[in-house]
Formats: sequence, structure tokens, C-alpha cells
Amino acid sequence: MYFKLIMIFAIVGTIGGGYMHYQTTVAKYEAAMSKLEANNRTLKENQVQMEIAVRTAQESLRAAEENAKKSEAAMSALTAKNNELAKDKANYMKIFKDHNLTRLARAKPGMIEKRINNGTEKVFRMLEDDTKELMDADDNDPATSGLPVDATTGVGIGGDSDPTRTTDSDSDGESPSADLSTAAASGD
Repeated sequence: MYFKLIMIFAIVGTIGGGYMHYQTTVAKYEAAMSKLEANNRTLKENQVQMEIAVRTAQESLRAAEENAKKSEAAMSALTAKNNELAKDKANYMKIFKDHNLTRLARAKPGMIEKRINNGTEKVFRMLEDDTKELMDADDNDPATSGLPVDATTGVGIGGDSDPTRTTDSDSDGESPSADLSTAAASGD
């Protein structure tokens, strides 16, 4: 009988010990598994962030390469233009070096004067044309005149809207500029 009791206690103890061992071992494995799963999630999130960073870096690199190509093309165009201008300058300097303009002006003043006057007239004409284009552009746009613009007609409003009305205080109806021009002509 003692033997049966000992055997029952031994079997119950073995089963209880096995169960306790199973519980502690499984708890350790489950804790390790949850830790590994958390690490796996963190690594996946880090991988997604790294992929985004790599894509951004690749796009930045591509944009930088395109900018470098554009800059290189612009630089070579400027270099070519600079070389062309340097050749033109060398040609013009050679002309001035080969011709003594002072001696030529003293020997043939009429010829030099005519060419200088024609060149000056051409430059002034070009300047007048350029400024006339700018003035015409300003005159055609009432918004740039500084006056308010009527929304329905698009014409500037303000100031003197009646063109027949004179602001002159003279009774003869002439403008002040006409008085100035007649005064200058008469010598007053």
C-alpha cells in the first residue's frame, strides 16, 4: 500500500512537474515569439522607410543629374558664344590696329564725318524706335498709367474725364503749352 501511494505520488508529481516545466518553457517561447514578432514589425516599418528614402534620394540624384546636364549645355553654349564674341573683338581690334583713324580723319575729314554721322543717326533711330515701342506699350495699357480702370470699358478713369473741358484759366481757350510756345517765339 505504501508502494501504491508512493507510485501515485510519483506519477502525480511527474505529471505536475511536466506540466510546470511545459508552462514555463511555453511561456518563455511565447515571450520570445512575441519579441521576435515585434522586431519583425519594426524591421518591416524600417524597410518601408528606407525604401521611401532610397526613392527620394534617387529622384534627387536624377534631378541633380538633369540640372548638371542643363548647366553643362548652357555653359557650352555660353562658351561658344564667348569664343564667337572674342573672335569678333579680335577682328574689330585688328581693323582699328591696321587703320590709323586719326590720320585718316585729318586726311579725309568729310568721309569720316559722313560715316560717323550716319552711324550716330542709325544708333539714335534705333534708340527712338525702342523707346517708342515701350511708350506705345505703356499708352495702350491703362492699368499701367496709375489711374483706376473702368471694369466695363477697360478705359482708365479719374482726373479729367471730359476732353472738351479746359483746365486753363485764360479766357481765350488756349492751353498753357500754347502760351509757352508763343512766348518763346516772341522772345518774352
